[in-house]
Amino acid sequence: METLILSDAQIRAAVGAADVVDSQDRAFVLAAENDRVRSAQTHYTTFAPDGMAFVHSAAADGETGVVFKTGTQHPRNGERGLPAVHATVTLHDPDSGRTVAVLNGTTITALRTAGGLVAAARALSISRPHTVGVLGAGAQATEFALLAHALLPVDRFLMWSPRLRTLGRAHLDPRLADLPVEVAASPRDLCERSRTIAACTLSRTPVVEGPWLGAGTTVLTMGSYAPDRCEIDVACSAKADLTFTDLPGQALRSTGPVLAAVRAGVLKEEAVRPLAEVLRGDHPGRAGEAETVVFHSNGLGVQDAVLAWRAYAAARANGIGTRVDL
Repeated sequence: METLILSDAQIRAAVGAADVVDSQDRAFVLAAENDRVRSAQTHYTTFAPDGMAFVHSAAADGETGVVFKTGTQHPRNGERGLPAVHATVTLHDPDSGRTVAVLNGTTITALRTAGGLVAAARALSISRPHTVGVLGAGAQATEFALLAHALLPVDRFLMWSPRLRTLGRAHLDPRLADLPVEVAASPRDLCERSRTIAACTLSRTPVVEGPWLGAGTTVLTMGSYAPDRCEIDVACSAKADLTFTDLPGQALRSTGPVLAAVRAGVLKEEAVRPLAEVLRGDHPGRAGEAETVVFHSNGLGVQDAVLAWRAYAAARANGIGTRVDL
Protein backbone atom coordinates (compact mmCIF):
# COMPACT_ATOMS: atom_id res chain seq x y z
CA MET A 1 0.00 0.00 0.00
CA GLU A 2 1.28 3.44 -0.87
CA THR A 3 2.02 6.19 1.63
CA LEU A 4 1.66 9.88 0.70
CA ILE A 5 4.69 12.09 1.41
CA LEU A 6 4.07 15.84 1.75
CA SER A 7 6.87 18.40 1.78
CA ASP A 8 6.69 21.99 2.99
CA ALA A 9 5.75 23.27 -0.46
CA GLN A 10 3.17 20.52 -0.99
CA ILE A 11 1.47 21.19 2.36
CA ARG A 12 1.23 24.88 1.52
CA ALA A 13 -0.17 24.03 -1.93
CA ALA A 14 -2.84 21.85 -0.31
CA VAL A 15 -4.09 24.28 2.37
CA GLY A 16 -4.47 28.04 2.29
CA ALA A 17 -4.62 30.59 5.10
CA ALA A 18 -8.36 30.15 5.71
CA ASP A 19 -7.98 26.34 5.80
CA VAL A 20 -5.22 26.60 8.39
CA VAL A 21 -7.06 28.96 10.73
CA ASP A 22 -10.41 27.20 10.33
CA SER A 23 -8.69 23.93 11.27
CA GLN A 24 -7.52 25.53 14.49
CA ASP A 25 -11.02 26.79 15.32
CA ARG A 26 -12.16 23.19 14.97
CA ALA A 27 -9.26 21.82 17.01
CA PHE A 28 -9.99 24.17 19.92
CA VAL A 29 -13.64 23.15 19.94
CA LEU A 30 -12.78 19.44 19.80
CA ALA A 31 -10.26 19.81 22.64
CA ALA A 32 -12.99 21.19 24.90
CA GLU A 33 -15.48 18.42 24.14
CA ASN A 34 -15.51 15.41 26.46
CA ASP A 35 -14.37 12.13 24.91
CA ARG A 36 -13.87 13.51 21.38
CA VAL A 37 -10.07 13.59 21.60
CA ARG A 38 -7.55 11.09 22.88
CA SER A 39 -3.97 12.24 23.18
CA ALA A 40 -0.65 11.77 24.92
CA GLN A 41 2.71 13.48 24.89
CA THR A 42 6.16 13.08 26.27
CA HIS A 43 9.32 15.12 26.11
CA TYR A 44 12.80 15.19 27.55
CA THR A 45 15.87 17.40 27.44
CA THR A 46 18.62 16.28 25.12
CA PHE A 47 22.39 16.65 25.44
CA ALA A 48 22.35 19.77 23.25
CA PRO A 49 22.24 23.10 25.12
CA ASP A 50 18.59 23.98 25.73
CA GLY A 51 17.55 21.13 23.42
CA MET A 52 14.34 19.11 23.81
CA ALA A 53 12.91 16.02 22.10
CA PHE A 54 9.17 15.40 22.01
CA VAL A 55 6.45 13.02 20.88
CA HIS A 56 2.85 14.22 20.58
CA SER A 57 0.00 11.95 19.55
CA ALA A 58 -3.70 12.65 19.10
CA ALA A 59 -6.81 11.28 17.46
CA ALA A 60 -10.16 13.06 17.08
CA ASP A 61 -13.18 10.77 16.87
CA GLY A 62 -14.73 10.88 13.42
CA GLU A 63 -12.33 13.57 12.18
CA THR A 64 -8.80 12.15 12.08
CA GLY A 65 -6.95 8.91 12.35
CA VAL A 66 -4.11 8.55 14.83
CA VAL A 67 -1.51 11.28 14.28
CA PHE A 68 2.02 11.32 15.71
CA LYS A 69 4.41 14.25 15.71
CA THR A 70 7.99 13.52 16.69
CA GLY A 71 10.75 16.06 16.72
CA THR A 72 13.21 18.33 18.46
CA GLN A 73 13.29 21.92 19.65
CA HIS A 74 16.47 23.99 19.72
CA PRO A 75 15.73 27.64 20.65
CA ARG A 76 19.28 28.70 19.66
CA ASN A 77 18.68 27.69 16.05
CA GLY A 78 17.81 31.27 15.16
CA GLU A 79 21.52 32.02 15.39
CA ARG A 80 22.11 29.27 12.80
CA GLY A 81 19.41 30.53 10.47
CA LEU A 82 17.34 27.41 11.19
CA PRO A 83 13.83 26.86 12.61
CA ALA A 84 13.68 26.13 16.33
CA VAL A 85 11.53 23.05 15.68
CA HIS A 86 12.33 20.13 13.37
CA ALA A 87 9.66 17.45 13.22
CA THR A 88 7.92 14.74 11.24
CA VAL A 89 4.18 13.98 11.32
CA THR A 90 2.82 10.51 10.51
CA LEU A 91 -0.85 9.79 9.85
CA HIS A 92 -2.41 6.41 10.50
CA ASP A 93 -5.70 5.09 9.15
CA PRO A 94 -8.36 5.21 11.91
CA ASP A 95 -9.51 1.63 11.28
CA SER A 96 -6.43 -0.37 10.26
CA GLY A 97 -3.66 1.78 11.72
CA ARG A 98 -1.81 1.72 8.39
CA THR A 99 0.61 4.61 7.80
CA VAL A 100 -1.19 6.63 5.14
CA ALA A 101 0.97 9.77 5.09
CA VAL A 102 4.22 11.35 6.29
CA LEU A 103 4.30 15.15 6.44
CA ASN A 104 6.90 17.83 7.09
CA GLY A 105 6.23 18.35 10.80
CA THR A 106 8.15 21.60 10.97
CA THR A 107 5.64 23.11 8.55
CA ILE A 108 2.64 21.64 10.35
CA THR A 109 3.98 22.97 13.68
CA ALA A 110 4.60 26.47 12.33
CA LEU A 111 1.23 26.70 10.60
CA ARG A 112 -0.89 25.29 13.43
CA THR A 113 0.85 27.40 16.10
CA ALA A 114 0.50 30.63 14.15
CA GLY A 115 -2.94 29.58 12.94
CA GLY A 116 -4.08 29.04 16.52
CA LEU A 117 -3.01 32.56 17.45
CA VAL A 118 -4.78 34.03 14.43
CA ALA A 119 -7.91 32.04 15.32
CA ALA A 120 -7.78 33.56 18.81
CA ALA A 121 -7.19 37.06 17.41
CA ARG A 122 -10.11 36.65 15.03
CA ALA A 123 -12.37 35.69 17.93
CA LEU A 124 -11.09 38.18 20.51
CA SER A 125 -9.55 41.27 18.88
CA ILE A 126 -11.36 44.43 17.84
CA SER A 127 -13.03 44.05 14.45
CA ARG A 128 -11.88 47.22 12.72
CA PRO A 129 -8.46 47.74 11.07
CA HIS A 130 -5.74 48.30 13.65
CA THR A 131 -2.03 47.94 14.35
CA VAL A 132 -0.84 44.42 15.12
CA GLY A 133 2.42 44.07 17.05
CA VAL A 134 4.58 40.96 16.65
CA LEU A 135 7.32 40.26 19.18
CA GLY A 136 9.81 38.01 17.42
CA ALA A 137 10.94 37.72 13.81
CA GLY A 138 11.54 33.99 13.43
CA ALA A 139 9.51 31.28 11.72
CA GLN A 140 6.50 31.49 14.04
CA ALA A 141 6.37 35.28 13.94
CA THR A 142 6.57 35.22 10.15
CA GLU A 143 3.81 32.64 9.80
CA PHE A 144 1.61 34.63 12.19
CA ALA A 145 2.08 37.83 10.19
CA LEU A 146 1.31 36.10 6.89
CA LEU A 147 -1.86 34.46 8.20
CA ALA A 148 -2.96 37.60 10.04
CA HIS A 149 -2.47 39.72 6.94
CA ALA A 150 -4.68 37.31 4.97
CA LEU A 151 -7.50 37.03 7.50
CA LEU A 152 -7.52 39.90 10.02
CA PRO A 153 -8.30 43.63 9.65
CA VAL A 154 -4.65 44.70 9.90
CA ASP A 155 -3.73 48.31 9.27
CA ARG A 156 -0.01 47.69 9.75
CA PHE A 157 2.41 45.43 11.62
CA LEU A 158 4.96 46.53 14.18
CA MET A 159 7.69 43.94 14.70
CA TRP A 160 10.57 43.75 17.17
CA SER A 161 13.28 41.26 18.06
CA PRO A 162 16.87 41.64 19.25
CA ARG A 163 18.18 40.80 15.77
CA LEU A 164 15.70 43.14 14.10
CA ARG A 165 16.96 45.87 16.39
CA THR A 166 20.51 45.44 15.10
CA LEU A 167 19.94 44.28 11.50
CA GLY A 168 16.75 46.16 10.64
CA ARG A 169 14.42 45.01 7.85
CA ALA A 170 17.22 42.94 6.31
CA HIS A 171 16.50 40.35 9.01
CA LEU A 172 12.85 39.95 7.96
CA ASP A 173 11.72 36.89 6.04
CA PRO A 174 11.50 37.83 2.33
CA ARG A 175 7.84 36.71 2.32
CA LEU A 176 7.06 39.79 4.43
CA ALA A 177 8.50 42.21 1.88
CA ASP A 178 5.11 43.29 0.52
CA LEU A 179 3.40 43.56 3.91
CA PRO A 180 3.02 46.90 5.77
CA VAL A 181 5.72 46.14 8.36
CA GLU A 182 7.51 48.68 10.54
CA VAL A 183 10.33 47.78 12.92
CA ALA A 184 9.46 49.02 16.42
CA ALA A 185 12.03 50.83 18.54
CA SER A 186 11.54 48.52 21.54
CA PRO A 187 9.03 46.09 23.05
CA ARG A 188 7.52 48.98 24.95
CA ASP A 189 7.15 51.06 21.78
CA LEU A 190 5.50 48.11 20.05
CA CYS A 191 3.06 47.44 22.90
CA GLU A 192 2.07 51.08 23.35
CA ARG A 193 1.22 51.44 19.64
CA SER A 194 -0.53 48.09 19.03
CA ARG A 195 -4.10 46.94 19.69
CA THR A 196 -3.29 43.26 19.09
CA ILE A 197 0.05 41.92 20.34
CA ALA A 198 1.40 38.48 19.43
CA ALA A 199 4.32 37.28 21.57
CA CYS A 200 6.08 34.80 19.29
CA THR A 201 9.07 34.07 21.52
CA LEU A 202 10.45 31.46 23.87
CA SER A 203 11.32 34.07 26.49
CA ARG A 204 11.81 33.22 30.15
CA THR A 205 11.40 36.89 31.10
CA PRO A 206 8.41 39.10 30.21
CA VAL A 207 8.48 40.93 26.88
CA VAL A 208 5.04 42.48 27.53
CA GLU A 209 4.45 44.55 30.67
CA GLY A 210 1.08 45.66 31.97
CA PRO A 211 1.78 49.41 32.14
CA TRP A 212 2.57 49.40 28.40
CA LEU A 213 -0.92 48.26 27.39
CA GLY A 214 -3.60 50.68 26.29
CA ALA A 215 -7.31 50.01 26.83
CA GLY A 216 -8.73 47.43 24.49
CA THR A 217 -5.52 45.54 23.77
CA THR A 218 -5.56 41.84 22.91
CA VAL A 219 -2.41 39.97 23.97
CA LEU A 220 -1.62 36.55 22.51
CA THR A 221 1.21 34.29 23.68
CA MET A 222 2.60 31.22 21.96
CA GLY A 223 5.85 30.60 23.81
CA SER A 224 4.71 30.57 27.45
CA TYR A 225 3.76 26.89 27.44
CA ALA A 226 6.06 25.82 30.29
CA PRO A 227 6.35 26.99 33.91
CA ASP A 228 9.74 28.61 33.23
CA ARG A 229 8.58 30.55 30.15
CA CYS A 230 6.84 33.87 30.78
CA GLU A 231 6.22 36.28 27.91
CA ILE A 232 3.92 38.60 29.90
CA ASP A 233 4.28 39.90 33.44
CA VAL A 234 1.87 39.64 36.37
CA ALA A 235 0.74 43.24 35.85
CA CYS A 236 -0.39 42.31 32.34
CA SER A 237 -2.39 39.38 33.69
CA ALA A 238 -3.90 41.64 36.36
CA LYS A 239 -4.94 44.17 33.72
CA ALA A 240 -6.83 41.58 31.67
CA ASP A 241 -10.61 41.70 31.84
CA LEU A 242 -10.76 38.26 30.22
CA THR A 243 -8.25 35.40 30.06
CA PHE A 244 -8.60 32.58 27.55
CA THR A 245 -6.49 29.59 26.65
CA ASP A 246 -6.75 26.56 24.39
CA LEU A 247 -7.17 24.17 27.34
CA PRO A 248 -7.50 25.64 30.87
CA GLY A 249 -6.50 22.47 32.72
CA GLN A 250 -3.20 22.33 30.89
CA ALA A 251 -2.62 26.06 31.27
CA LEU A 252 -3.13 25.85 35.03
CA ARG A 253 -0.45 23.15 35.18
CA SER A 254 2.16 24.49 32.81
CA THR A 255 1.65 28.01 31.42
CA GLY A 256 4.17 30.30 33.12
CA PRO A 257 2.17 33.57 33.17
CA VAL A 258 -0.99 31.79 34.34
CA LEU A 259 0.85 30.09 37.21
CA ALA A 260 2.51 33.37 38.21
CA ALA A 261 -0.78 35.29 38.13
CA VAL A 262 -2.62 32.66 40.18
CA ARG A 263 0.19 32.62 42.77
CA ALA A 264 0.08 36.42 42.96
CA GLY A 265 -3.67 36.37 43.55
CA VAL A 266 -4.51 38.50 40.50
CA LEU A 267 -6.11 35.65 38.50
CA LYS A 268 -8.59 33.10 39.77
CA GLU A 269 -8.36 29.61 38.34
CA GLU A 270 -12.02 29.60 37.34
CA ALA A 271 -11.51 32.82 35.35
CA VAL A 272 -9.26 30.99 32.85
CA ARG A 273 -11.72 30.02 30.11
CA PRO A 274 -11.35 27.88 26.97
CA LEU A 275 -11.43 29.74 23.65
CA ALA A 276 -13.91 27.08 22.51
CA GLU A 277 -16.61 28.84 24.54
CA VAL A 278 -16.30 31.90 22.30
CA LEU A 279 -16.01 29.85 19.10
CA ARG A 280 -19.16 27.88 19.97
CA GLY A 281 -21.08 31.03 20.95
CA ASP A 282 -21.33 30.03 24.61
CA HIS A 283 -19.31 33.06 25.75
CA PRO A 284 -19.62 36.54 24.21
CA GLY A 285 -15.87 37.12 24.30
CA ARG A 286 -14.89 40.76 24.11
CA ALA A 287 -17.81 42.90 25.30
CA GLY A 288 -16.42 46.18 23.96
CA GLU A 289 -13.37 47.91 22.53
CA ALA A 290 -12.13 49.05 25.96
CA GLU A 291 -11.61 45.55 27.38
CA THR A 292 -8.15 44.03 27.67
CA VAL A 293 -8.07 40.36 26.67
CA VAL A 294 -5.30 37.77 27.02
CA PHE A 295 -5.02 34.42 25.22
CA HIS A 296 -2.37 31.79 25.98
CA SER A 297 -1.55 29.02 23.52
CA ASN A 298 -0.23 25.86 25.16
CA GLY A 299 0.00 23.85 21.95
CA LEU A 300 -2.18 20.72 21.70
CA GLY A 301 -1.67 17.51 19.79
CA VAL A 302 -5.17 17.79 18.33
CA GLN A 303 -4.12 21.03 16.61
CA ASP A 304 -1.45 19.13 14.68
CA ALA A 305 -3.84 16.25 14.03
CA VAL A 306 -6.69 18.31 12.56
CA LEU A 307 -4.44 20.44 10.34
CA ALA A 308 -2.34 17.49 9.17
CA TRP A 309 -5.44 15.42 8.34
CA ARG A 310 -6.97 18.31 6.38
CA ALA A 311 -3.73 18.79 4.46
CA TYR A 312 -3.64 15.07 3.70
CA ALA A 313 -7.27 15.00 2.52
CA ALA A 314 -6.81 18.09 0.34
CA ALA A 315 -3.57 16.75 -1.14
CA ARG A 316 -5.22 13.45 -2.04
CA ALA A 317 -8.19 15.22 -3.61
CA ASN A 318 -5.94 17.46 -5.72
CA GLY A 319 -3.21 15.01 -6.70
CA ILE A 320 -0.54 16.72 -4.58
CA GLY A 321 2.37 14.86 -3.01
CA THR A 322 4.68 11.95 -3.63
CA ARG A 323 3.47 8.38 -3.23
CA VAL A 324 5.89 5.73 -2.04
CA ASP A 325 5.64 2.10 -1.05
CA LEU A 326 7.14 1.91 2.44
